[in-house]
Amino acid sequence: MTSLTRAKNGDWFARKAIPEAVRLAYKAAFGVSQEERFRRPASISMGQAKQELRDWDAEVTSRIERLKAQRTGGGVSLTFREARGLAGQWYGWFIAQHEDELGKASDWDVEHDRWEDALMRYAPVDEREDDDSWREHPNVRRHLRAVLMELATVATFLAAKGIVLNPEGVERFLDTLEPEYSAALAALRRRSGGDYSPDAREAKFPDFKPRVLAGMGCWAVFEAWVKERDPAASTVNRWRSVFKALEARFKGRDIAEVSAEDARDWKDVPVTPERSAVVVNDIWLRASRVVFGWALDNKRVTANPFDGVRVAVPKAAPKVREREFMEEEWKIILRGTLAKPPAQMAHYNAAARRWVPWLCAYTGSRPGEMTQLRGDDVKRHKDGFWLIRITPEAGTVKGGKARTVEPPRVGRRSFGLSQAAMAGSSSIVQ
Repeated sequence: MTSLTRAKNGDWFARKAIPEAVRLAYKAAFGVSQEERFRRPASISMGQAKQELRDWDAEVTSRIERLKAQRTGGGVSLTFREARGLAGQWYGWFIAQHEDELGKASDWDVEHDRWEDALMRYAPVDEREDDDSWREHPNVRRHLRAVLMELATVATFLAAKGIVLNPEGVERFLDTLEPEYSAALAALRRRSGGDYSPDAREAKFPDFKPRVLAGMGCWAVFEAWVKERDPAASTVNRWRSVFKALEARFKGRDIAEVSAEDARDWKDVPVTPERSAVVVNDIWLRASRVVFGWALDNKRVTANPFDGVRVAVPKAAPKVREREFMEEEWKIILRGTLAKPPAQMAHYNAAARRWVPWLCAYTGSRPGEMTQLRGDDVKRHKDGFWLIRITPEAGTVKGGKARTVEPPRVGRRSFGLSQAAMAGSSSIVQ
C-alpha cells in the first residue's frame, strides 16, 4: 500500500512509482512517466485523507495493470452475465458514436453487407438455410471474430471503457456481440430514416460493472494485509499455509478474477482426514474471508468471493469425556518432567521440559505464555506468595489482554511445600 505522509506545509502527501515496463505507455496516456503524486490540503481529516488515498491508489493501480495487460496479452475474463452486460454497453456506445451524423439508410445497408460477406465466405452452397453448424468450425470462428473486431470497432470501445480482456474474455465477448452488431446496424438505419422511437433492445441487457485488476495474487494480498494490519505472529503463522494453498490453486490469477464460484469449488479441498471441516471453517475460510474483505475495503476487488462460503460440518460425535485432563493423564505428564533428558538435548530445552508443564499445571496458562515470561513478570505479593504477570508486552497472549496469575487461595499456605516438590520431590505425582 502507498503510505500517507505530511508534506512540509502540512498537506497530506503520497507518491506511487510507475513501473519501468509501462512508463512510455503511461506517459502517452496520462502525461507522467516516473511517478504519480497525491496531495490533499492539510485542512481535511486523516480519515478523509486515507479514504481519498485509497481511491486514488486504486485508480492508479488499475491504470498500470491495464497497461501491463495490454503489453503482455493478459486481462480479465468474463462470466456469461458480464459478457451480456458488456455487449449492452457496447450497443449504446456504438449507436452514440454515429447518431449525430447518421448519413443515409443505404450506408448502413453497405455495412451490413460487409458483415454478410464475411459470413458467406465459408458458407457451403449445398447446406440447408437453417443449418449453420459450419459456423462453429475453428477457422470460421477465427475469421468472423477478426472481422467483427474491425467492423464493430471493439478495440476502440474497450480502450474507451478502460477494459482489458484476456483471450477467453475476448472470445466470449465477441460471441455475445455478434447478434448485437446486426441489431445495432438496424437501429442506426431506422434512425437515419427519422425513426427515433425508444429502443426496447437496450432494456434487455443486465448491468455491467467492470472488474479492475488488483495487481496482486493471493499470496501478495496476504502480505499486504499483514503489512497494514500487523496481526499477531501466531495468526500469521496459522494463515500462511492457507494463502500458500490459495496461491497454488489460483496460480497466475489476479485476486479480482477469483469469483464466488471459484471459492465454492475450492472450499472442500482443504478438508482431509487430518483436517476437519470445523478447522477449515474456523481457520481456512475465515482467513480467506478476512483478507479478501480487507481487499474489498481497500477497493482492490469489487466483491468478497468468500462471503457466506462454508463447509458442511458433520454431526458431532457423542461427547464421552470432559476436555480437561483426567487425574492419571496429568500425572503421566508431570512424571515425564522428572525423566532424565537425552544427552544431546540443549540445556534450555531440557529446562523447559522440566519446568514448563509444572508452571502450566499451577497457573492454568499455555506453554507459550510461560516460555515468554521475563524476570519482571514474576513478583512476590506483600503477603508472601508469588504472582505471575502475563502480558502482551512479553509476547502473544490469548485474547490480547494482560492478566495476573496467583496460586489458588487454598494452596497459599502449602505453597512452600509445592515449591519443594517442584525442586526435586516426586511425591506430588506418586
